[in-house]
Amino acid sequence: MSDSNLNQNTSEDTSFPAAAPETNASAPAPQSAGPEEEPKQKTFTRRTVLAMAGCGVAGLVVGGVLASWGVTSASIASGRIEIRTTPTKMIVTDRARCSGCQRCEMMCTLKNDGRVSQHIARVRVWDNYNFGSGVDTNDGIFGNCQFTVASCKQCADPQCAKYCPVHAIHSDEETGARVVDEDVCIGCGMCSAACPWNMPHINAQTGTSTKCISCGRCAEQCPNGAIKFIDWEDIAQKAIDEGVVSTATIVEA
Repeated sequence: MSDSNLNQNTSEDTSFPAAAPETNASAPAPQSAGPEEEPKQKTFTRRTVLAMAGCGVAGLVVGGVLASWGVTSASIASGRIEIRTTPTKMIVTDRARCSGCQRCEMMCTLKNDGRVSQHIARVRVWDNYNFGSGVDTNDGIFGNCQFTVASCKQCADPQCAKYCPVHAIHSDEETGARVVDEDVCIGCGMCSAACPWNMPHINAQTGTSTKCISCGRCAEQCPNGAIKFIDWEDIAQKAIDEGVVSTATIVEA
């Protein structure tokens, strides 16, 4: 057989039918209908609750909304109660309930650092344990045995973040607390120096700054309820009970 006949037979073979075009090979397979997503529950934040109440935190105090947690105008004016707020919680410290046991400091470092090391605790009692904020205050163990529970104020304009040379302090997206990025922190101590209350401390072992992240461990472990982390949802319900906010306002918000 000549080469020309061989080439002719292989190039024009009519004994086999033409292959059918692949129509659905590249088409995506139909996806099975999965379970329907449950509607997300409404999350109450500081912004939504204050907007619904039509007042600030001071208005909630005056209106008696926070009285069940011991927060009144008189208790704040006396210095017994201190309140701080984050987008997700209201943090209340009560000096009259603090026994000076320092369990909050121990549990704070045990959770966040894996060991008990009170000098780097994010909540502190020992700073003013002996004489309070000064000898003339008559506080502390050598005075009237009233103790001050100090922790981060979660400032709206935090000086610690403002003066950090490497921008290692930022707001947590979930809690709104000002937190330290340990991968960025260089342990220079500028945050502690810039803070009016010297809340951040440098951990000598890690070489980074430690700062309150509003985890709530101190409140969970306080045996006397001197520290409370209150959900804004609970405050919203109390505002309804006190007649400050109507149920219709909550539903419409």
